[in-house]
Amino acid sequence: RTPGPSKLVWLSLALSVVFSAGQDTGTGTTTEDIPEGASTLAFVFDVTGSMYDDLVQVIEGASKILETSLSRPQKTLYNFALVPFHDPEIGPITITTDPKKFQYELRELYVQGGGDCPEMSIGAIKIALEISLPGSFIYVFTDARSKDYKLTHEVLQLIQQKQSQVVFVLTGDCDDRTHIGYKVYEEIASTSSGQVFHLDKKQVNEVLKWVEEAVHASKVHLLSTDHFTGASNTWQMPFDPSLKEVTVALSGLAPNIEIKNPQGKLVGNSDGLTELLHIPNSAKVVNIKDPQPGMWSIKTSSEGRHSVRISGLSTIDFRAGFSRKPTLDFKKTSSRPVQGIPTHILLNTTGLSPPAQADRLDLVSIKGEVIKTLPIRNYPKREPFGLWNITEFIPPNEAFFLQVTGYDRDGFPFQRVSSVSFSSIVPDAPKVLMPATSHGYYLQRGVVHCQVESLIPFTLRFSRDGRRLGVDQLFSESDNALWEIAQVTLKDEGYYECIAISSAGTGRARTFLDPPPAITVEGNVTVSPGSSAVLTCHVVSTVSFNLTWLRGGQDARLDPRVHILTNLSLQVSAVTPDHSGWYECIAINEGGVMAERIYLTVQEVPRVSVEPQNQTFTAGGEMRIRCSARGYPPPRLVWTHNDMFIIASSRMTPDGTLVIRNMEKKDGGVYGCLASNLAGTDTITSILTYIESPVVTVALSDILIGIGETTVMACSASGIPQPNIWWYKGGTLTIKETQDVDAGEYICVAVNAAGSSSGKISLDVGAEPKFTREPSDVASDIGSNVTLLCLAQAHPEPQVTWRREDGLPIFNRPHTHGIITQSSGALHINNLWVEDEAVYICEAHNHFGRIQAQARITVTGLVSPVIAMSPTVLSVIEDQQVTLPCVLLAGNPLPERQWLHDYGLVRTQRENVQKDGSLHIERARLEDTGDYTCLAENVIGSSQVKLVQVGHPVELPCVVRGVPQPSLSWTKDGKRYPVSPDGSLALRNVGLADEGTYTCTATNTAGRDEAQVRLLVQVPPTIVESGSPRDVSAIVKQEISLECKVQGVPFPTIQWLVFLGDPNVEVTNRGQVLRIKSVRLGDKARYQCSVMNTAGKQSKDFNLSVYVPPSIKGVILSKSLILECEAGGHPPPSLTWLKDGVPVRDGESVRLLEQGSKIEILSATGSDSGRYVCVATSIETFLSRSLLSFGMVCMPIPYLLEGDTDDVAVTKGGDVTLQCSAEGVPRPAVTWLKDGRPITGQHGAKVLNEGRLLQIKDAKVSDTGRYTCFAVNVAGQADSRHDISVHVPPSIIGQVQLPENVSVVVKNPVALSCEASGIPLPAITWLKDGRPIKATSSVRVLSGEGPEPASNACCSRGCWEVHLYCV
Repeated sequence: RTPGPSKLVWLSLALSVVFSAGQDTGTGTTTEDIPEGASTLAFVFDVTGSMYDDLVQVIEGASKILETSLSRPQKTLYNFALVPFHDPEIGPITITTDPKKFQYELRELYVQGGGDCPEMSIGAIKIALEISLPGSFIYVFTDARSKDYKLTHEVLQLIQQKQSQVVFVLTGDCDDRTHIGYKVYEEIASTSSGQVFHLDKKQVNEVLKWVEEAVHASKVHLLSTDHFTGASNTWQMPFDPSLKEVTVALSGLAPNIEIKNPQGKLVGNSDGLTELLHIPNSAKVVNIKDPQPGMWSIKTSSEGRHSVRISGLSTIDFRAGFSRKPTLDFKKTSSRPVQGIPTHILLNTTGLSPPAQADRLDLVSIKGEVIKTLPIRNYPKREPFGLWNITEFIPPNEAFFLQVTGYDRDGFPFQRVSSVSFSSIVPDAPKVLMPATSHGYYLQRGVVHCQVESLIPFTLRFSRDGRRLGVDQLFSESDNALWEIAQVTLKDEGYYECIAISSAGTGRARTFLDPPPAITVEGNVTVSPGSSAVLTCHVVSTVSFNLTWLRGGQDARLDPRVHILTNLSLQVSAVTPDHSGWYECIAINEGGVMAERIYLTVQEVPRVSVEPQNQTFTAGGEMRIRCSARGYPPPRLVWTHNDMFIIASSRMTPDGTLVIRNMEKKDGGVYGCLASNLAGTDTITSILTYIESPVVTVALSDILIGIGETTVMACSASGIPQPNIWWYKGGTLTIKETQDVDAGEYICVAVNAAGSSSGKISLDVGAEPKFTREPSDVASDIGSNVTLLCLAQAHPEPQVTWRREDGLPIFNRPHTHGIITQSSGALHINNLWVEDEAVYICEAHNHFGRIQAQARITVTGLVSPVIAMSPTVLSVIEDQQVTLPCVLLAGNPLPERQWLHDYGLVRTQRENVQKDGSLHIERARLEDTGDYTCLAENVIGSSQVKLVQVGHPVELPCVVRGVPQPSLSWTKDGKRYPVSPDGSLALRNVGLADEGTYTCTATNTAGRDEAQVRLLVQVPPTIVESGSPRDVSAIVKQEISLECKVQGVPFPTIQWLVFLGDPNVEVTNRGQVLRIKSVRLGDKARYQCSVMNTAGKQSKDFNLSVYVPPSIKGVILSKSLILECEAGGHPPPSLTWLKDGVPVRDGESVRLLEQGSKIEILSATGSDSGRYVCVATSIETFLSRSLLSFGMVCMPIPYLLEGDTDDVAVTKGGDVTLQCSAEGVPRPAVTWLKDGRPITGQHGAKVLNEGRLLQIKDAKVSDTGRYTCFAVNVAGQADSRHDISVHVPPSIIGQVQLPENVSVVVKNPVALSCEASGIPLPAITWLKDGRPIKATSSVRVLSGEGPEPASNACCSRGCWEVHLYCV
């Protein structure tokens, strides 16, 4: 069952295969996916038959370990490894990130065989270290010592590289703890800061419970010692604030642990000490959480060999690397120093920030003794912070831990120890490497190379035949060297030795320098077919050599035409082209091999031919000319065109054929094929002739000619060769006095050797248009249909178009009434309207000319509106109906009627215009009083008034008739205006200045007439934005005004959408200002200002937010309190009070005052605490509002209102909570100040519950001060102040240095000093024999510090007992 060395080698080589077989491949995790600080939990388990009980407990304990680890916020374990071993096998190995798979593989383990002793445990540990992550936890379960302890050195190296911890759980040791197979367990545990636990089979589960707590992130080491005999040690150790818990583990016989806090008190279970593991004869592990910062004392004792491990949970830690030179790059450091070599250390601390300082580095033995102390220099401006260089030192010859001591940013001392111990690398003798043979070339530079590998400085020397060459060279570490020979000759042949000498020993190696032969050739050889060729290689060698000729890797003499001459040259007789190629000559002597090559070329003059030699081509075609040639070497073919080389290789195929595609005329000419090789040149030509089919071109393919004119038809033709032309058609090509019968199709034909082509000309004979019916003037009533006929004929068919003489468009303009269309030259007007009156011109045209005729359309039947007289004044009773008549006497077309009220259009629903034009008001109101005007209007004009909005255009019509035609003029206030062609007055972009009465005057020789039109200009209402903003805020009981500044003509009416019956609200300045005299919480709403006149309307919304200043309300028990609620409205609202949602009734303890606007709580009790709500309800406006709420708390002690101060005292290290109850609308924001400055996270205080609570934990003296609570909202602020005093228990200063006994000579005075500190300053009392000392003639107490007695005394409250003796 014991594997030999070959078995172990196989195991190491097959590790990767075994590992992959058990690896969880489903995760696809890469190195980049592994989080920083992640580690591996590895179980190395002995599966021999005697380990059955252990396996059952490990399977059960593993589940709890995984459950605890995975439930922590910071995931410590990234993956899990299982390495079973059983002599002589190791495996199968499992490593997975899936905890369920790990548990499954653990449950699948089964024990086999008997209880063999020893076992292959060290090899299994080595595999676990190789597959696990750095900083991992490896637990070994076995009941036998190791068999493969020779692998211990490799395991120790892996531990120092991986910084992992190995813990042994032994339920047996083969009953011999002096055997090296057991001692290596202790060495591995000591190096890795692990431990060896000796247990009974049933105690494994106890260790697993401890493992459940030990596997933790942020684990740091505080102490790691090993002791080979029973001993009791006390360790003084500073605990810094970052230590969240500390674990002390002691393995050994009869273990005992005592821990004292900085005050010297022994810590027990009641002080937070937890016992994680206690096996009376093997191990004890205790833990304390959140230890107080300070200097702690830890005492450990055991009756035999034992180890002590003290660790904690903290963010402050370090890692170290060793280097020969100072560096800030960890990649340039190693995990172990070299023995005897000056070494630098690079430290990287974590968890520290400026001004923290690493003060010193101690090298500590495994017994805990300081070997060497090295100072750490501070570089305050170094980036990144946390890198420290340690001065050069010589590593000790024993294993050591690194211990870093320093101060955190708050000045607390900290101390950390490396997770593993370091042992120096013992350097071996230098290793020298040289090749067995070195080549040197005759009369050329020669070099002898030597490579040396050494961890320490060495001296290098070259020698030959025992004679030193040159001078010795000194190297600090591994390097390369060489010995150089200027010109190699025969005398340089022989053995050369390289020797490296260091303090660890001497290494040497040698090489043999043997110059190989040298070969030169005169060059390549060229011959003609049938001749002989001689190939010669000149060989220079200091010794005998052999020369061999090869061709294609075979002996050249295999060819019967090849012979070797006496001078070793190669002769080839009757050369053929097949003999061409490379020939190689190889020279060999005892110094080596050399080779050279000669190329034999066999040449033959080319012979070339082409096919075809002459041919014709047309454009766009493709032509191929094939060229072939004989010769050797195979000739190269080149084509020329008209003695110019053709460069484009794409036109030539591999077989020498020239391909010309998409041929053009320029491609014609002489093409030459030129074949050439080394033997000569040959050429031959081929002629290509370009031909082109005729192309006929006609100047005009379609000719239109008038009757009697001369016709000329032109036809030209191109082609190669030049074609002949013929015409086909009865008649000649020049036709004089062309007639209708000459019309037709003419054909021009061109013919040459390449083909024929033809062209066509179409001749058409025509004349100018003539009217067959001309349009005539028409007079027709408005609204009727009118048709103007216009017919013409000619060849080609003439086109008939219509236009107006005044240039206005006929078809492409908007028509409000009629439709104008054209068909077959006729113009149709449906529903004739005023603007259709004009002179219309009909025009007919074709290629030979144009003619035109005109006709006038006159619109008749137009009548201006006339309204019958009606009563000028009407009276009506309010809420009665009334009808205002508007009788239309004349008007064509039928006028439209509208009513004006004070010159504004009537548009309300209460005022209805009837079909007969009368205005009906169903229920008359006071605001209906005013002037009403009925306006009748048609296209001719209006009866009285013309309305227009400012900025718009308007036309004032004036229709006039008379003979002769009257002249028109428009005037207003004596100012004349331009008249439009139709007699109207057009005003563009009307302004307010344009309003007034306009007079149209018509005059001719027979007389004059005039008509008046009143133009009213309206301006739509606008709200000027210079008024109040849309979002307005106000504080309760203050006055607020909402301004809605408006413009418009006529001046708009203004309405506010708010109940105006409330006396607290009034509208002023013609409705432009809404004023709320005293703002209430219920006034919070959206207010709308709506403005309107006859030209339009507009509105603006105001959002009013009402704020209530914050208040902190409280009442003392048995005291009275009045809550007040102000509310207004019309009608006045009713007030209701609710307490916690239940109506408040008038009774013995509560009274309702002033119609419910106040309630008085007569004598407050605890049951009166709650939230009181005042509700104001108005039935008229169907509005219910929660106006104000009070939170009232009845307190058993006096409650400080705004501006008062509370004094709070707390002992240092205690907790205190301050409360700030604030109410307001909106809910006020609460902030806290300490001594007038805002409280941040750096003060050590936490603000909770949106500022309503301020909590201070672990109070410090610096927390003393005044704390102010500020409640602020947009309406105001309130504050409450609290004075906190942090008290420090009294302590006597310098008590450690006080002597226990004081001697004094009789009758001589003596003074006893008792200096005490504390907050507040403590009072000092002196006791003698347990009784207070009173001042007497012989004893005085000075400033409360000390008496001058002559007997026993004691200072109380933490004082010393002092014993006096008389001498």
